[in-house]
Amino acid sequence: MKKKKQTFLWEIKHAKNDAPSYLFGTMHVRDERAFGALSIVEEKIEECAAFAAEFNFEDADAVQMNGQMQLPENQSLKDLFKAKKYKRIATFLEKHIGADIALFEQQKPFFIYQLITEALFQKDMPFALDRHLYEHAKAQGKHLTGVETFAEQMEIMEKISLEQQAKILYQTIKDFKNYRKQLKKLTKLYQEAKLQQLNKSARKGMGSLRKLLIDDRNYIMADRIAEMTARQSIFIAIGAGHLGGKTGVLRLLKLKNMKLKPIKHG
Repeated sequence: MKKKKQTFLWEIKHAKNDAPSYLFGTMHVRDERAFGALSIVEEKIEECAAFAAEFNFEDADAVQMNGQMQLPENQSLKDLFKAKKYKRIATFLEKHIGADIALFEQQKPFFIYQLITEALFQKDMPFALDRHLYEHAKAQGKHLTGVETFAEQMEIMEKISLEQQAKILYQTIKDFKNYRKQLKKLTKLYQEAKLQQLNKSARKGMGSLRKLLIDDRNYIMADRIAEMTARQSIFIAIGAGHLGGKTGVLRLLKLKNMKLKPIKHG
């Protein structure tokens, strides 16, 4: 990719609307290393009439989220693993999270995996980057919306079987050094605005879930972004891994005859 296109910030224009909109790839982390483009990104948010995150944070339902995290009443975490693997997970959580596995006995494996992932990043900022941008837009009085709905994001999690979740969690713990190395690589690629390399690395890390978590959602996101930008000037912030590649949102928007222009933010 040409240097000028090594960016996660893009001006996008719909044929039915002269006012530009913007698309930005974020990371859901509080690590200040991901906040390097903040000044120009906030400037572009202020130029727009509306702001869209992946979903509208105000629609988040804590009760639904808690329910989604919980295993069915007749199951526990221990039921999903053989004794030796369960013990290894318990030892890992005690060492790296500082918590007894009993605290997670009723939680689905995928949410424990997310907890482990979050623990590997620095927590320098009050909010994760995507939430920080949302709060900035809110403070500016922008109309707030989401590309997806909170319910849709919860439905995606429902589609990942408990067996798949258990496999992901155990594999992460088993290959923890490699997993930590992979996250460091993603952070570096994000800092350097290497969009396509990040896309390839993120897709590889998703394994068999890439279609569910990335590709299928990209088509939906592209359709909705096209609809949003036809109506108004809007700043759209979605996960950076959704932008690049053959089935990435940027290419899908180009196929809809939208004009895209990279904006350097490094």
